[in-house]
Amino acid sequence: MINKNIPLVSVIIPIYNVEKYLRECLDSVVNQTLREIEIILINDGSTDNCGKICDEYAAKDKRIIVIHKENAGLGAAYNSGLDIAKGEYCTMVESDDYVKIDMCEKLYRLACNQDCQVVKSDFIGFEDKEKERIFKNLPICYDQALYNKKTNLCLNPSIIINSWNMNQSSLYKMDFIKKYNIRANETKGASYQDIGLWFQILSLASSIYFCQDGFYFYRQDNENASVKSKDKIYCVCDEFEFLDKFFDKNLELKSRLQDVFYCFKFKIYSWNLKRIDDKYKLEFLYKFSQEFLPIYDKINKKYFTYNELSDLWSIIQDPKKAYSNNFFHRIRKGIIKIKYKLYKKVDNLI
Repeated sequence: MINKNIPLVSVIIPIYNVEKYLRECLDSVVNQTLREIEIILINDGSTDNCGKICDEYAAKDKRIIVIHKENAGLGAAYNSGLDIAKGEYCTMVESDDYVKIDMCEKLYRLACNQDCQVVKSDFIGFEDKEKERIFKNLPICYDQALYNKKTNLCLNPSIIINSWNMNQSSLYKMDFIKKYNIRANETKGASYQDIGLWFQILSLASSIYFCQDGFYFYRQDNENASVKSKDKIYCVCDEFEFLDKFFDKNLELKSRLQDVFYCFKFKIYSWNLKRIDDKYKLEFLYKFSQEFLPIYDKINKKYFTYNELSDLWSIIQDPKKAYSNNFFHRIRKGIIKIKYKLYKKVDNLI
């Protein structure tokens, strides 16, 4: 029997200076067909009207909890929400995105029917053009064989490199989150703090289910913008330092997942290299080389393509030469080509 005092799903929404998009996001959540939800709004020190909008919605809907706090970054906002979440499951929605009104109901039903700790579904990317909104399907998995079955990393370690490292469009069982004290990395001003959270969840979950339906509308208006701030270029490195500490506390996991972890790290570093401003690429390549040189002999080559191994060796041997050869443009083209082959309707997925 359902305890009506316990929400079925806690929806955690970190918010920072997105007043232009916030109402669309909140409307999509408060109108969920699953009514037994709580909505946790983390106003992370916004300097625009986000705080007022949050309070306005909370005054109209008793399911909404608002936390106003000093800006501390995405990771701290996630953790603030997880700390107070009372739901059987939790989900996360970015405040410039929005969701289908039946997302919580359908994912909750799926999680219960499959008895899963983690349920993840596809995305719908969108961009606002001058006269219309453009949509495209974004698969959560790069391997079709992962869909519509219960799995975990013991059964299939390659999930790490064959699924998109996003926490949105997912349900996570809260007793699982609390059992392992799963937390996001907290670094003020940093980006990509969902990488560490996502990796912990997939590593520790005993039951994961990937659903091919898309419920989450993911804003991509700035998807191709370079990272122009020098402070941001090493944020992915911070996430992997965070995961190194996680592995130090979980040595059995480290032993079992090390091979795919190195491949995952290479793919994320390559993705970061593509996104950062050109004037920082050489600097990041030296960091890339410095981190992979000590572990190169430990890498399991079967998880890498020939071109990936060639690029990695090029970076390790001579970052400056790798830069002059513009190899990162080949990385970008290679990624697009692979995704196009798997999903002809999707381009430039990462």
